[in-house]
Amino acid sequence: MAMLEINHLTTEFTTENGIVKAVRDVSLKVEKGEVLGIVGESGSGKSQTMFSVMGLLAGNGKVVEGSIKLDGKEISPLSFENRKDYEKTMDDIRGNDMAMIFQDPMTFLNPVLKIETQLVEPIINHNPDISKKEARQRALELMRKVGIPSPENRIDQYPHQFSGGMRQRIIIAIALACNPKVIIADEPTTALDVTIQAQVLDLISSLKDTIDSSIIMITHDLGVVASICDRIAIMYGGKIVETGTAEEIFYNPQHPYTKGLLQCIANPEEERKKLHPIPGSPPDLLNISNECPFVDRCESAMKICKLAMNDYTSFSDTHSCSCWLQHDMAKGKGEE
Repeated sequence: MAMLEINHLTTEFTTENGIVKAVRDVSLKVEKGEVLGIVGESGSGKSQTMFSVMGLLAGNGKVVEGSIKLDGKEISPLSFENRKDYEKTMDDIRGNDMAMIFQDPMTFLNPVLKIETQLVEPIINHNPDISKKEARQRALELMRKVGIPSPENRIDQYPHQFSGGMRQRIIIAIALACNPKVIIADEPTTALDVTIQAQVLDLISSLKDTIDSSIIMITHDLGVVASICDRIAIMYGGKIVETGTAEEIFYNPQHPYTKGLLQCIANPEEERKKLHPIPGSPPDLLNISNECPFVDRCESAMKICKLAMNDYTSFSDTHSCSCWLQHDMAKGKGEE
């Protein structure tokens, strides 16, 4: 049984201009102890998919269809009779069974509260029988685990006394506080410089071998997930367009969008390699239809791509792709 299972999730946002279809019929599974990467450009629906799972959507957003199961338990808001019961359930789950590492360490931490307060609070909230002394010891252990030097001194400091990289380590420590079953890392290196990015990624990579939690890594950069993730899901226009193991995605990509992302990765071993950016812009999810969302940017687009997306074609038990180029009638043909 998967630790987290999402089936046909659809999330919409009501705006002055109409309905934005941010997440469209998304299905994903994350096994226990697995690291799943969700990759796509900004606006592809990656974060909103996970916000839907965590119950952290903005006031104008709602899940309109689909199932969300955490360790076999249904937690989709659609499965609750009223909003109050849903919120109570999610309050118990957030920080305890599921935790999120947000992308901006500069604004996530409360600037007027000491690090101890921010680390100890989730521990006490989800473990009411624990003493403050025990909670503090647990906080110190977490700080050591994420590589904070001299935690006995630094735990009494404020966020402004930490660098960006150290703040991100504190956020990771908060996420680990209650040994969650699922940790969602929402572009955890975006606001950091390149050197610190590498340190944080190394930390997450080392943690995956020492904790039992499943990890979901959200990023726009395929290079970030290359050495960390067991499986990768490529997302575009609110849809999952390809999934596979890291090896399958990097060495046998099938969707034109996946191939485009790979062509944007710089390889220091190939000094003269020219990068090929994907032309055009992501689709407007306010006016999206049943067509393939990548059709206007795809060099291999066919007439049928304007009508509907193809069903998923499986290449192995772990590798599948939704593209008409994989249809039997299209193979070997460049156009319709």
